Amino acid sequence: RHESEANLLGVVYDERGAMTAAPYEVVEDSHWVFEDTGLKKGDVFGRECQHQRIPGGASGHETDKISKSSPTNTLLLARGMNAGDGGANMTLHEPGNGGAVFSSGSICWVSSLLVDEGVSHITANVLKRFLEE
Repeated sequence: RHESEANLLGVVYDERGAMTAAPYEVVEDSHWVFEDTGLKKGDVFGRECQHQRIPGGASGHETDKISKSSPTNTLLLARGMNAGDGGANMTLHEPGNGGAVFSSGSICWVSSLLVDEGVSHITANVLKRFLEE
């Protein structure tokens, strides 16, 4: 099939931000992903990261973003603060039939799980919700 991965995942790789790293800024704080995190719109999280090659935050190394191929119901939850509009888009896409796709949009996300409270709490919220359904 010749179609953008954004059709399925909600996001697609974007070379802006490659080999950079930064924290995220909350965009949609009322979403369940942020439940019990204490994070509000405009707050910054994902400052801590163990990525040795590209330090600087949870949004980085390579980043994915919403594109013109993304389904209209792809919800932007947070945005990486990488220079040059290179930050990852943290999104949730619910294609229907009970399915959902959460994307951190970033390779560095995993390197922040053990050291950043916001990243670890958001990840726990997503896993708990997905395991319930």
